Amino acid sequence: MGLYEHTGLGTEVLIIGHRKMEKGRDIEEFCGGDGNEYDAVVVGSGYGGSIAAYRMSVAGIKVCLVEKGRRWDASDFPTTSVQMMSAVRVEAGNWGISFGPKNALFQVYEQDDSFLGVACGLGGGSLVNAGVMVSTPVRVRRNPKWPKEWQNDWESCEASASAMLNPQTVPIEFANARAMREVCDEIEESSASSIKLSVNFEHEGTDSTGSQGLEKCLACGNCMSGCPYNAKNSTDKNYLAYAIKVSCLFLSTKIHLKGTLFKYGR
Repeated sequence: MGLYEHTGLGTEVLIIGHRKMEKGRDIEEFCGGDGNEYDAVVVGSGYGGSIAAYRMSVAGIKVCLVEKGRRWDASDFPTTSVQMMSAVRVEAGNWGISFGPKNALFQVYEQDDSFLGVACGLGGGSLVNAGVMVSTPVRVRRNPKWPKEWQNDWESCEASASAMLNPQTVPIEFANARAMREVCDEIEESSASSIKLSVNFEHEGTDSTGSQGLEKCLACGNCMSGCPYNAKNSTDKNYLAYAIKVSCLFLSTKIHLKGTLFKYGR
């Protein structure tokens, strides 16, 4: 039997076993029609999907990752107001209208009393977030709602993520960074230097630990609309790139899944 496992990070992993899907729109159609069999299908390529696909791939599990958005090169990201307007899609369910490119970088959904904004592209939210990386505050870890098993390897998991995302101290403290530091000074208990970014501030072309070659940050301030200078260490440059290297990950972009994806049985 197959099963869905929710990672808790907006990602669904379908464990399908060592067999080929036969009914409905099967796995071959979604993953390139190459006739290969896959052990697992990951839907979404943000932090949750990328890490799940990477962990399974290095464990020797053959994974197919499907992503609604396309691949974004640094030169593709919007840098002007006009370009930003064309990089947004809005779907207003209450009014039954939608506008903007279907593969727009920013996807905004409105339904009933809910409003949601997500990134659409290979790398998910890591393409357009600020890249802020902080250690888990001690008081957060003390929350009894966390599974007790997590406490056993919390530090090793954080160290693994840090090695892959390579957060770096910002060499110049901008006004927004000062404000964030002041807030963190009040709430953080786990790190004396808590504000780091998954952005490359080193020399151009430096191969940071866990990532493909990145360029040096030019402090343009466009982090949250996609880095136009290839300095942000988004998941397409680390977790997904490494999963592909071990030859256990197949990527398929521009796939829009609706409702039930598969009918499956033994």
